[in-house]
Amino acid sequence: MATDRLAFPTISGPILIGGKNVQTFKVGATAVKAGQVVSISAAGATRTVIPCVAEAGSQPIGVAIEAGAIGQQVSVACIGCIARVSNYASDVNIDCGHYVTMDDALTPNGGTVIECPVANTTVELIGVMVEDSTAASLTLDAMLVLCGATFAHHA
Repeated sequence: MATDRLAFPTISGPILIGGKNVQTFKVGATAVKAGQVVSISAAGATRTVIPCVAEAGSQPIGVAIEAGAIGQQVSVACIGCIARVSNYASDVNIDCGHYVTMDDALTPNGGTVIECPVANTTVELIGVMVEDSTAASLTLDAMLVLCGATFAHHA
């Protein structure tokens, strides 16, 4: 079993690596950090995002490329962009080319990713890693954003 990180990694360098599909959203009930995967708020507020966690009603939309307090506007890298994200685990690597989905830990790691399960599962696809993610490094690693697709893997 993987171990959750105790804190979201410190940001160094740009979050957006490539792509032009960047949209602006208002931050909902929870502040957003740069590099967090964000979801459309299930509260029903128009164009409002919160840090993404695996729970009923969560609709991932992309990766925040800047931090934002509640009520502020943030830019979000959406489908087709390459952005830096955080592997939720402090002890499990994710290899380049592997699909990732959202983690279920809101505090303190909301907005992190985990590798998609290997068999008999259906999950919301967040993206595919384009760099290896070394768990112990506490860095943000590059991922191609594919939010909005469902990933089903059957053994």
